[in-house]
Formats: sequence, C-alpha cells, structure tokens
Amino acid sequence: MIKMERHSTPEDVLSLKNTRIFIAGDIILDTYIEGKVSRISPEAPVPVVLETHRKAVPGGAGNVAANVASMGGAAFLCGRVGNDSEANVLKGILEDFGIDIHSLIISKEIPTTTKMRIVSGNMLTSGAQQIVRVDKEKNEQISQEEENRVLDLYENFLKFGGNRCLIISDYGKGFLTKTLIRSLIKLSKQYHIPVVTDPKSEDVFRYAGSTVIKPNLNEGRSVLKVIKPGSLFTNFDEEINTIADCYLETSGSENLVMSLSEHGVMCKGKNIDGTLKINTHALQVSDVSGAGDTLISFLAMSLAAGLSIERATELGNIAAGIACGKAGTATISLSEFLEALKMRNEAIHPEKLMSLDSLTQISQDLKIQNKRSVFTNGCFDILHAGHVDYLQKARSRGDLLIVGLNSDSSVSKLKGPSRPVQTSSDRAAILASLACVDYIVIFEEDTPIELIKALKPNILVKGADYTIENTIGAKEVLSWGGSVELISLLPGRSTTSIIQKAQIGG
Repeated sequence: MIKMERHSTPEDVLSLKNTRIFIAGDIILDTYIEGKVSRISPEAPVPVVLETHRKAVPGGAGNVAANVASMGGAAFLCGRVGNDSEANVLKGILEDFGIDIHSLIISKEIPTTTKMRIVSGNMLTSGAQQIVRVDKEKNEQISQEEENRVLDLYENFLKFGGNRCLIISDYGKGFLTKTLIRSLIKLSKQYHIPVVTDPKSEDVFRYAGSTVIKPNLNEGRSVLKVIKPGSLFTNFDEEINTIADCYLETSGSENLVMSLSEHGVMCKGKNIDGTLKINTHALQVSDVSGAGDTLISFLAMSLAAGLSIERATELGNIAAGIACGKAGTATISLSEFLEALKMRNEAIHPEKLMSLDSLTQISQDLKIQNKRSVFTNGCFDILHAGHVDYLQKARSRGDLLIVGLNSDSSVSKLKGPSRPVQTSSDRAAILASLACVDYIVIFEEDTPIELIKALKPNILVKGADYTIENTIGAKEVLSWGGSVELISLLPGRSTTSIIQKAQIGG
C-alpha cells in the first residue's frame, strides 16, 4: 500500500475554476428547522419544538453542483424536480449559487424530493440534536421521453468546448435508469470526456466505462458481500484492497476512489501506479453528510482541468475534510480551501507563494466573503525580529496578510549590487514559514503600485518612518474606501546593521 502526500500548489486549485461540469442525478431539497425544546407536548409524549430558524439547501446532485459553483467552476445541473412550490424554492437557491438550471426536467406527476429535518439546538454550534426527518419522494423511473430529453441536453453541452467532465450522481431516486447511465457514458467516450460516478445501486455494472467510480467503504463492503460472500481478512489494508479489486472488476470502471471514513481515501485502477492511500484531513468533524458530494465534485473538476487521478484524489480528500467540519450539506469556497492547505502540518508552505493572476482571483473571492485583506511590501532580505514584529502587527489589522516581495533585480536597484543576500525564492520560503503571513507575491517593478491596484486591499500598511503622503498606493487604497496604517518599528533592527556586524566580526 503506497501512502503518499503531495503538496497541492495554488495553480492546481485555481485551475478548477476553468472547468465546465455536467451533473446528471437525483436532486433533493434539504430543509432544516431549528428550535428550542423545553417541554413535552400534552397531546402525546413528544417534544415541542419552538422554531427559531429555518433554512433550505440543495441536496443530492444539487449539492454536487453547488460545490462546483462555489469553487468557481461552471455547473450544469440535470435532474428531475416537480411542478411544485418546493421546486421553486430549489431553483431560486440553485440560481443564487450561479448554477445553470436550464437542463432541469420538470415532472407534472412526481414531486420534488424533499428531506425536512427538525433539529433541537443550533446546527452551527455543538450539541444540536436531530429529532425527526420527514421525507417526501416518489422513486419512479423517468420516462423514455424524459431520457431522450436528458441526452439531447447533454449533447448540447458537449458541443461547446472547455475543460469538461460528466458527474453521475446516483441517489437511487429513479432519475438515473440503467439505459440513461449507459447512454451518457457512451456519449462521453465519443467526446473523450471523463466520467466520475457516485454509485448507489449494487448492480454496479450499470456504471461500466466510468473513468472514476467513487463508492464509500460501506457501499464497497455491500458489493463484496454479494460478489464474494464470507470473505475474511487479516487486516484493514487487505480488506480495502480486496474491495477495490472486486469493485473495479465488477463495475467495469477504469479507476476507483473509495472514501474510508476516518481512515481517509484510497484510489486504485488503470491510470494509477499501485494503490494510493491518503489519510483524512478533517480538521474537526461536525457532520459527515455531503462530504461524498464534495469529494466527487473535486474529483470531476480536477480531471476536467487535466490533473492526475492521484492529485484529484488528494484535492478531493482535503475538500471532504473541510466539509466534515460544517453542519449539514455544505459547500467550500476557493479561499477556504487554500486556508485549509496552509493549516496542514507541513514544514514548507509552497501554497503561500502566488502569481499575481492567482492572487487576484483569491482576492475577489475574499471580498465576496467580506474578509479584510492587509497588504504590505518589502525586501525582507535577512529576516530579523523587527520584520517579524512588523508583520505580526500588520496581520492583526485584518483577516489576512498579503506580502509583496521585491524581486532580486528590484532589490539590487534599491539597495545596490551587493544585495540581495538571499534569492527571492529563499526569502519567500522564510516568509512562508511565518504563521502571520497568508500570501506572498513577488514583483519586478521598483514599487508595488501595480500589485496594489490589482489586489485592491482593504488596508495598506507601512512602517512609521513613512507618511501617508509618501506611501506608494495610499491614494489608491483610500480612493476605494480602504485605510492606510503606519506601524511603529522595533528600534535598532535592520538588515544593513546585521550585515555590517557580520562583516566586522569576519
């Protein structure tokens, strides 16, 4: 069993934004009623819930599409909803996510599948207890006419270019018939489009030809019991390897990615060298519902972006870990994902060093989340206590700190031909080791004005030896409602003085 941890670069993550994903599957409206319980009903021995909050979110294939859209990918959702009020609610939510809903199949006979959960307590805090779940659904198969309509919609999607992938999100609600699944996969093969499948049926051969099939451990065990009843194992690795081999052979899929609950995730198959197992990256577990939707959405976006299955599995595993830390079905934003990368226990943080284009995209996402970004710049040639104190103070002014780092040629122009002492890559690596630094971008120009204009930070920070009048970018930051702050410096600390002491000592 190969256990491998790869560093996920920002470029990999940002490439997910440039993908077009067609999601075919069972759509569910998940509703939550939160309330307080303080007494038992006099009518029956049941708790009385005093409602305090109500919310609705897309579930099933809808949650998969929401995960794609939240990362900036283009999500095209195809599934069945009813001609009812629940469908209207669902369509409004999907549109708010920016999901294309023109491929929805509206049924006059079948209601929108709905799951209503009544919860005692607040789902955003610990201790919330689900009291009851009320489902409304009719799991009848779609008609031949509806199948043909789905295939027409998918063919229309395929006519347009881009980095594309098909997700088959099967929740067993009747939308994905065996013939529809096989027709969708056949079309995908014709256009050389990868297919990522989340299976529900134990008749796994209906998914034959999938590029990646993604069962969870319990689903894998269920299929193994049917195919090889009475199988015994000496250890967990032997069990999951047997399940993977059995599932691949039985399903006719090219590759398998199997979520292993608290044990992480594994992948195996035609396009993978050996067996890859990656440990879980859940920072805390609040709710595992929807984690599978998050995993499959990241697998699909990664394959559409041209990443390997191993890298797709790593990204999906990290994303699923973030989803587990949220209550109910949840989505992940670009900046949340990159923040999770930085929180991992790694000695090196390559994900902090960004190109300007990449950091501009992240800055836009941060503004949507109303996070206040702080920008400062400098050479940081020999990092000393004065630098660290200054950067910590700068970070405390907002929600994250972006450092503009002068390139080697830029430092030489400012400080003379003997500088810098360290290369820009070394200086960036040292800065990245500081917890107070969130992102670093290297610039070649004499001043960071172009960075500031592109990133539009909320707060611009410089040392107290500057004034607002001679601070580069101050006028621009103030023009869009930002602020400029001048921070006091520790006396007697400078790179120049360190170099002079070293020369004297030499």
